[in-house]
Amino acid sequence: MTSERISRIWGTILLTIPTGHCERSAAIQTRVVVATTVLLLTLGASASAKYSGGTGDPNDPYQIATAEDLMLLGESPKDYDKHFTLTADIDLDPNLPGRKVFDRAVIGIFAGDFDGNGHAISRLTGTGLFGRLESGAEVRDLGVVDVNVTGGSALVGTNEGVVAQCYSSGIVSGPGGLVGANCGEIVNCYSTSAVSGGSSVGGLVGANYVWRSRPGWPDGGLVTRCYSTGTVSGEENVGGLVGVSCGQISNCYSTSAVTGGACVGGLVGRNYESYDTLGVGPASVGGLVAQCYSIGAVSGSGENMGGLVGSNTGQTEEGIVSEGFWDTQTSGQAASAGGIGKTTSEMKTVSTFLEAGWDFIEEIENGIHEVWQMPEDGGYPVLAILNGYIPPELQGMGTAENPYLISDAKDMGAIIYYSPSSCYRLASSIDLSGIRWSTSVIPQFAGTFDGNGLTISHLTIEGCGNLGLFGKLDSGAQVKELGLLDVNIAGSGEIQGLSVGGIAGQNYEGSIVTSCSTGSVSGVSRVGGLVGTNYDSIIASSSSCSVNGESYVGGLVGHTSSKGSVVASYSTGSVSGTNWVGGLVGVNWASIIASSSSGSVTGEAYVGGLVGANYDSIATSYSSNSVNGLGSVGGLAGYNDWGSSITHCYSIGAVGGDHNVGGLVGYNSDGTVTQCFWDTQTSGQGTSAGGTGKTTAEMQTASTFLDAGWDFVGETANGTEDTWWILEGQDYPRLWWEPIISN
Repeated sequence: MTSERISRIWGTILLTIPTGHCERSAAIQTRVVVATTVLLLTLGASASAKYSGGTGDPNDPYQIATAEDLMLLGESPKDYDKHFTLTADIDLDPNLPGRKVFDRAVIGIFAGDFDGNGHAISRLTGTGLFGRLESGAEVRDLGVVDVNVTGGSALVGTNEGVVAQCYSSGIVSGPGGLVGANCGEIVNCYSTSAVSGGSSVGGLVGANYVWRSRPGWPDGGLVTRCYSTGTVSGEENVGGLVGVSCGQISNCYSTSAVTGGACVGGLVGRNYESYDTLGVGPASVGGLVAQCYSIGAVSGSGENMGGLVGSNTGQTEEGIVSEGFWDTQTSGQAASAGGIGKTTSEMKTVSTFLEAGWDFIEEIENGIHEVWQMPEDGGYPVLAILNGYIPPELQGMGTAENPYLISDAKDMGAIIYYSPSSCYRLASSIDLSGIRWSTSVIPQFAGTFDGNGLTISHLTIEGCGNLGLFGKLDSGAQVKELGLLDVNIAGSGEIQGLSVGGIAGQNYEGSIVTSCSTGSVSGVSRVGGLVGTNYDSIIASSSSCSVNGESYVGGLVGHTSSKGSVVASYSTGSVSGTNWVGGLVGVNWASIIASSSSGSVTGEAYVGGLVGANYDSIATSYSSNSVNGLGSVGGLAGYNDWGSSITHCYSIGAVGGDHNVGGLVGYNSDGTVTQCFWDTQTSGQGTSAGGTGKTTAEMQTASTFLDAGWDFVGETANGTEDTWWILEGQDYPRLWWEPIISN
């Protein structure tokens, strides 16, 4: 789940003075010390007595037990970054003494942690509970019930953090029954509220979108394992669950009756792809609805009405609706901008969903997350975790000293119900044979996953979204000492913001260290053997996966974005694509250091043995890949942009192409290529847009590189880091981390 394992699921308990410098002043100083001590003790007692107890620290959160405590919190912005726990239900009925109709959110811009502890806040009137949750904030295990909100949404106006296992009921005149706008995560939540508003109105969330003013946000919000049942009405972009979305919605459903004007859908009013105008993230983002259904009546007075989705359009391309269904009879809609229409009888038959790859309890073919179950007395599928399902108990405490232990496939599946910020460790190697996934095993992760030198084998995923063992590694995440063997990952969908990789679809602000992948990985865009899109660090890791895609395709990483880096890593698999295809990295916007690639690379434009296109720096690296393409084809880099650099690198693979073909670099747009070489004999190329061509004999002679200032083992004139070593006359230079194998 989130910061703690689920403590309860709505009634189902799952277990959670300086000294003086002269003697004559001693008496005065004694009195000052005593007075100061008394004052400090008084202040300490006052601080500890604030609210109903606690200090606001993670291990001793402030206790909110009364309406007065809650209102005091709202009036104490300096405490908005602290930890809180609700210790009792609270009634905010404005007719009770000391209560009021709120004209602004009870709690403003919150950056801390609020644990509802299974309690509820009732009869909130006026505006919602939280104005905004900042990135890193979390609200969980909390109900806001019998609300009468006329300005905003019941729980949160704008969510940039995490909302988990929360719910709402009552009347909401605003964008969303639970959350107004989401660009964070909403997990295991529901709303039964009656919701009405103008544009972008949803039973659970008004808008699920990309937060454009914040550079570095790579994709939109995430809504997963949620549902809505209340009535929803609005004017435009009106949905039973979400009004408008360019983020990701998965494993959700709505039974809400929906009415509106234009773009009205049983689940989502408008699902769309959106271009990243800041140029700091993927070219396009969001717009994914996967494994969801709706059954509510849908009606509207304008264009674009649908049983599941009203409109599915974008600025450059459509969003994706995958493995979704709607009831054509109960909805009154025979059409939808995505999804498959089924009769009521078919919607109440489990095989309808199993055949589409939905993950149900007590079956493993479609995964072991145990997401869905059929009610015992019949009906439509329901979410297992919100219907009393108890996940397996993991051994350990989730701390660095005592991590949760992962011993088998069921333990792997249970991770999604535990904190994504906790620590996990493999206790034994795991074979996932016979299990087919349509999503990542761990969609979002911000903790530590220690492979412990063990392996996970035969992971098979076929679907769309950020795909890999981990869908997305969030801020602070680390994966280390993990071997991922014989993967078979196939991503689909045209949305470029979705990434596919062996270990992670997207490494946002995490690190991958001393880990590897083997097998095959394919997708459309941002496809890599280890990681699809890398925003942070990959160190001492490798991939031998065969990799196939269309654009931004790499043997290790498809797309390395700003602030990302690849250090002391390598790839050996075959790589094929259309544009921006590289043996190690498809497109590099950051730094590649002391890394290599071997195998084969084929594509059309911007094709390179190490990197398809370089927009930053490559240093002390090499490629032995054979490379074939049409335009901008190079043994090391297909394209080197203005202001970019390639330093102390070489390539030796055969290179073939039609135009802008070079032994080292295919096309150089005023970038720098310094002290670099290529083998004119093995490459078959006598020219290059940068670098110096040498014969094979010269390329296997130390002086060729020493004279160019390369730092070798056993010499100090060029440095003492001992970056390279060579077996003269037998082999080309090798990096310090490569084993010495004599011919």
